[in-house]
Amino acid sequence: MSGHDQSRDRGGPMLTAAKLWRRTSGKGSEYFAGRLGGVKVLVMENRDRQGDDDATHVLLFAEARPRDGGAR
Repeated sequence: MSGHDQSRDRGGPMLTAAKLWRRTSGKGSEYFAGRLGGVKVLVMENRDRQGDDDATHVLLFAEARPRDGGAR
């Protein structure tokens, strides 16, 4: 195992579920995107955040387009 896979959080092993790439939207907002099998994974800043008790980011799932020879 490598890197994050060997880390422990609350006594259990951590496993890499998906690799994410930093992206920039057409409006200039940064987000992270990747795939988890046939599902597109997105991590975006929580634009509805009202205060410190609200999450800073949200995890979204969407249907992934079929791969076209290795493009991300």
